[in-house]
Amino acid sequence: MISYTFPLLEDQKRDIIIRGATGLCVNVFGLEVDDYQPTKGEIHIFGDDHVEWLAFETEGWNGENLDLITQAVVWYARYLEYLEMNIQTEAPRPAPRLRKI
Repeated sequence: MISYTFPLLEDQKRDIIIRGATGLCVNVFGLEVDDYQPTKGEIHIFGDDHVEWLAFETEGWNGENLDLITQAVVWYARYLEYLEMNIQTEAPRPAPRLRKI
């Protein structure tokens, strides 16, 4: 597996992982603090940062290699110095339930 280095843009709201050669952007959301709703048509990967779950979502995904997106998430885990990060494709939090009235 090829190892990539990704520039990281630290926005006031969230971190954004960038792959300059392809223009790929992966936004990082904290599921405990952000009002995160998955964007239709984008790729979503989830990982735990010790006790907080993170959502990694592409921005403007146009069919880039999925391996490149996975590499961005693995790189971010290394950036956090958390090599044991559990990475998965299923959302770790339950879907909101509608209340009956």
